[in-house]
Order: sequence, then structure tokens, then C-alpha cells
Amino acid sequence: MMLHSTPKGVLNQNYANDRIKKNELHFRLKVRAKCACDAVCRHYHKTSGVQILDFGSAEGKTILEMNRLLPDSLICGIEYSKSLIEAAKKLPDNAFILQGDVCSIPKDIPENTFDIITALACLEHLSNPVDAVKEAFRVLKTQGLLIITCPVPFWDNMANKAGFLKEEHHESVMDKRKLLSVVKEGGFQLVEYKRFMFAPVSFLPYLNIPVSIDFSLAFDDMIQRFKILNLLFVNQVVVCKKL
Repeated sequence: MMLHSTPKGVLNQNYANDRIKKNELHFRLKVRAKCACDAVCRHYHKTSGVQILDFGSAEGKTILEMNRLLPDSLICGIEYSKSLIEAAKKLPDNAFILQGDVCSIPKDIPENTFDIITALACLEHLSNPVDAVKEAFRVLKTQGLLIITCPVPFWDNMANKAGFLKEEHHESVMDKRKLLSVVKEGGFQLVEYKRFMFAPVSFLPYLNIPVSIDFSLAFDDMIQRFKILNLLFVNQVVVCKKL
């Protein structure tokens, strides 16, 4: 597939290098992967033999983590950046990455193919995220799930001002209202919306303090009972279904 000028939101090999060196980036990708796989276990009718399409796969670290959590799955990734794909380590036989645009998936990927599509920290990098959601709808099977994670814009802006996201460029502000509007316009039925990554816990990896992924998400579940503390979650997940 021929790709033209690189959009502003596309990352490069520096991002792959940072995900090796920076504990906080490794922590974030593992939490997002676990959050997505947990959503599959809660909301899909099977967890074995699922076919997953991952939008914005970067160098494949998230694919590797999802493969560890759902080992019997087949995972295909789509990534725009050739340099990120070239930075990928060897993937298992049941996982691979294609170069392509999630807003215009190659037509040789037929309709009604995948059980699950994940877009983890992806849509905020797109100038027209609804195009990607419509493509997800096209290639998902009926009853298939689209799982999206995006940073909460307030915390995203704070992280930018603090210099934590200097290598990233976000094209769209994906607050709850925008997220729900995009999935509805894309044809999906909302299944679940919630926030995750409690700020005081998710900041610990920036201080080189290790945090268990299971503990982080379990702590999220406990804190969510106190609605006033929802403002302190830095990420959000949407699960929706193709009916």
C-alpha cells in the first residue's frame, strides 16, 4: 500500500527506543493491553481463538503483551510508520504487523473478518478518528468488539506542559463526549465506558518505582467507587459492539 506524506500524529523509531528506556511508557502500554484483554474476557463470548486487529501497533510491544494474555489469539497489527515496524522484535507465529493506514484499511482485508479490534492510545493521533472507527466497523464481525483507550485531555495537557509527552503529537482532543460521539457515528453500540490509571499510582513509574499491573487496575476498581476521585484518572476506555 502506498503511503504519502506522514501525518503529524505518526510516531517514529524514537518512540520505540523510549519504550525500552522509560519505565513509565512500558508501564502504560502494559496497563492498556491488560485493560483491553480484560474487556474481551468480560464482554466477548469467547477468549480462545479470537482474531484481533490492533490499530497503531508501533513496534509491536502491545501485540506481544496481548499475545501473552490471550495466547491462543491471532493478532494482526496495522502501523503507518515504517521505521516503527522495522524496530519490531521477532513476533510469535500468531502475530504480525502490516504497514498501512487505519483510516483506510487495505481492501485485501475483507469485511467481517475480526472478532476484536483494539485502538489503544491511537485515535488521539488522528485528525479524523471517526474514519478509523468506520473502518473498524467494516472489518469487524457482527457482535465483534471495538476497544479504544485514549488519555483524558486534562491530564494529557498537563503531561505536555510538564514535558512528559514531548515526542508525541496528538491531533484530536478525545474527551468522553468526543469518544462517545465518534463510536456512535461509526455505527457502534456502546457497551462500557470507564476511566483507568489512577494518577498517583501511574506516576510512580516516572520515579522509577515499580508498580504491578494487576495492582494498578485492582486499585482503579476500588477507587472508582468514590465518584469524586474519578477526576484523578488519566486514561479512559470505551468498549463498543457491532450489532
